[in-house]
Amino acid sequence: MLTLLCDPSETEHARESVLPLLGEAEQRAFDADAPPDIEAGATVVAYLPDAALAHLLPMAANAGWRLGLLPHPKAAHARAGFGLAHDLKDAAADLLAAEGESEVDLLTCNGRVVLGSVVIGDPLTGTPGQERAGAVYGRLTRLGRLLVSLFRAVPLVMELQTAKERRIETAALGLVCVEHGHNALLSRRLVDDTAANDGMLHALVYAPRSVLVMLWFVVLSILLPARARARLPGFVGHIKTESLTVRAAKPVAFRVDGVSDSAAEITLAVRRAVLSLIPGRHLEVTEGASESKEIFRVEGLLSAEMIDAAKARRLPWLFRATPEEFKSLFQLLRENARTSESYLVLMVLSTMLATFGLFADSAPVIIGAMVLAPLMSPIISMSMGVLRTGERALLFDSLKAFGWGVAVSLVCAVVLTWLTPLRTVNSQIAARLDPTLLDMGIAVASGIAGAYAHAREHVARSLAGVAIAVALVPPLAVTGIGIGWADWRIFSGAGLLFLTNIVGMVLAAAATFLVMGFSPFRFSRRGLGGAAVATAIVTALLIPSFARMVDRHRITDTLDGWSDNGVELRDIAISSGRPVRISVTLLSDRPVTLEQIDAVRDEIAALLGREIRLEARVVVVR
Repeated sequence: MLTLLCDPSETEHARESVLPLLGEAEQRAFDADAPPDIEAGATVVAYLPDAALAHLLPMAANAGWRLGLLPHPKAAHARAGFGLAHDLKDAAADLLAAEGESEVDLLTCNGRVVLGSVVIGDPLTGTPGQERAGAVYGRLTRLGRLLVSLFRAVPLVMELQTAKERRIETAALGLVCVEHGHNALLSRRLVDDTAANDGMLHALVYAPRSVLVMLWFVVLSILLPARARARLPGFVGHIKTESLTVRAAKPVAFRVDGVSDSAAEITLAVRRAVLSLIPGRHLEVTEGASESKEIFRVEGLLSAEMIDAAKARRLPWLFRATPEEFKSLFQLLRENARTSESYLVLMVLSTMLATFGLFADSAPVIIGAMVLAPLMSPIISMSMGVLRTGERALLFDSLKAFGWGVAVSLVCAVVLTWLTPLRTVNSQIAARLDPTLLDMGIAVASGIAGAYAHAREHVARSLAGVAIAVALVPPLAVTGIGIGWADWRIFSGAGLLFLTNIVGMVLAAAATFLVMGFSPFRFSRRGLGGAAVATAIVTALLIPSFARMVDRHRITDTLDGWSDNGVELRDIAISSGRPVRISVTLLSDRPVTLEQIDAVRDEIAALLGREIRLEARVVVVR
């Protein structure tokens, strides 16, 4: 016969609503101060809130009862922690249909039984064990609450020690600790290889380096579907062990199943296979669970040398790079800022390729020159010099290398122009004479990509793609062609494109290094301000050409598909000017007279509301 334990205040409700679901069963009121006299091996079913279950579970373990749990309205942590069905009838049916029980573990925190989770500090993850991300409104509400906490977050300096004496001192917002990865909404998406009877606990240590990093994680964790989040973020450490001790210099706030407490030393331990439990439908139990291997993944946590900077300070808004990252990046940037022989040779060769490719109207040759050109390296170094105004040597060296590279490239392009008997502005040259705001956007994106690729060695192979995208040498070669031809239009147009690439890349790369934590903002305001002013000036110069481009596209869209009296427009080309010059092909099934062409011109002018000059080619289709 089953014995149903219920809260004394719910005796009548349990008799009417719960007891009938269990068939033949005896009902008793549970008093934590007076353990029920039930023999070992008996089947006990508990319909109790979390607070009462925290007292009942060790009693059941010590008495040797065969325990089943029902989902009480105030037992959210137990329901999630032991995989119970949400519906009372379903949970009761699971108990009656169960073929046997399983020996499962119990997690304790400073001696208290943990039903669901322990939250140490404030990892800003909400309440593990409760699925709150249902409706969109609920998710956004939760996001708002988390944002308020995020802006006030202060990392805690603590020491973590596992059962096998592995230690780490770090600064983290907090920890989420669970007995197994399936008993909490948070951890079940991030932890695998786990069971309720493997004798191990899991601790997720949240140590983001900036507000933006944590904010991005919080937004994704709430708004994205579960399958898109099932991966451990880089700033989260994962510890799997039999016991974990957390030590701090002063008492740290923590919550056991939502109940708040504080202590300078918090000990979590797993009592292996002590509870004979009829498992819920969602509880993961492994038959014959063997000794599990301890996991100590703490690579993303703050290292010892970064802890002092985190003490008693709020989480910084922007990412702070580690000393190792500083050292590695600055070694690379200083090397890139050198005016070496190989750098000058590559500048000459890339300019020769670009110039020949421009004269030959060959896009593949020009792309080869883009990849070969080394000019991006001193520009990225220059951006760091602009960002960190104290790095004058880096700024001057990069400016020197950049100046020599530009000078050598221009001389080479001018000489080749003088030696080449061609003076035709082909499509490749013309494409670099009228830069627009789109080119500034390309330069900004390339600067961001270039800075990121330099700071992250594992993506450095993408630098070739960045070089192709920003195309520094071809406009420089066209500028040299303009000098060689003494053509101010070519010189000024290509020169503006080259200047657009430079200022856009420098500002974007400097801002990227700032966000990645390579300089505090207070040390970078002057340099960023100067770069922003230069970018604004160049951007203003690009607005007229962008407006002309938009106007040309608008005219083309207006005229596309136009036809009248058997005459149809094809191959529309617009040339800006006063009046606007429109080149079209007129298709007709019979010869087109001059009067008809004049009529077409007048109708187009009326349609556009402006004076035009029409250049028409007539094609008779039979």
